[in-house]
Amino acid sequence: MSDLLFPICAIPHLIQVQYVDSWLIGGPLGQVFCKLFAFLPNTSSIQSLVLIAVDRFGSVIYPLRSLLIRSKVCPFSILATWIVAIAVNSLKFMACKLVFSPEKLVCERRLNKIFRESSSYEHYILFCIVVFSFNPFLLIAILYIIIHLKLKSPKNPLEQLANGGNNASKESGMSLRWPLLLC
Repeated sequence: MSDLLFPICAIPHLIQVQYVDSWLIGGPLGQVFCKLFAFLPNTSSIQSLVLIAVDRFGSVIYPLRSLLIRSKVCPFSILATWIVAIAVNSLKFMACKLVFSPEKLVCERRLNKIFRESSSYEHYILFCIVVFSFNPFLLIAILYIIIHLKLKSPKNPLEQLANGGNNASKESGMSLRWPLLLC
């Protein structure tokens, strides 16, 4: 769902900003769209990527674990990512307002009304960058590096024996075949 929200909300808004210098819809409906277009594209995308990386990590590193445990935790995890994303982005929802300037309608973010002090706004932006960009990307990178290392390592003791046996047999001039090893 989060992957659909971005193109549905952000792309029309970006096209409108690029080619039309004014907000196209006025009145209460325009006010709702102004708030939603600022709010919806930012909800839950990075958290969804973290969940996907964690799920892949569990599947590769612990392949024999019960899927029942993951199926119980999955709905809670998805709900938690949406709740956190909505809570953090709710400030953007409250701050956006459709403003009538002399020549046009403009959807503006007025965060200065929410954050009285300029330093609190800077702290909010820094918090969002660290918690919702830097840390998730770092976690995703670490998980995928571990997955890569696990997939590149020998798969099982039988394969290790075969690889070791092939090296020894090549040195002695003999070849070891898999069917003989498995019997």
